[in-house]
Amino acid sequence: MSVSQTIADQIDYLVRSTGRPEAEILAEAIETGLTALYAKRVEEAYLAGEIDRGRAVQELGEDAVEDLDYARHAVQQDVSWGLNRN
Repeated sequence: MSVSQTIADQIDYLVRSTGRPEAEILAEAIETGLTALYAKRVEEAYLAGEIDRGRAVQELGEDAVEDLDYARHAVQQDVSWGLNRN
């Protein structure tokens, strides 16, 4: 989808291309959006130390938390390397 399309255009396309009712499309969009927003906030909370690893794993799954741990470690290494350059 083009970024120039309005939300109404996107909904109309989804209704036409799937044959599903508009209300069903909107309900799924809200659920999908809320799920994504919730996961993003849990990731932020974990990385900020607001929730522990166990809670993050419970909410996001082991693989997602391992990815976050890996990314955090990589950033820490990059910062450390950058600060220690002469």
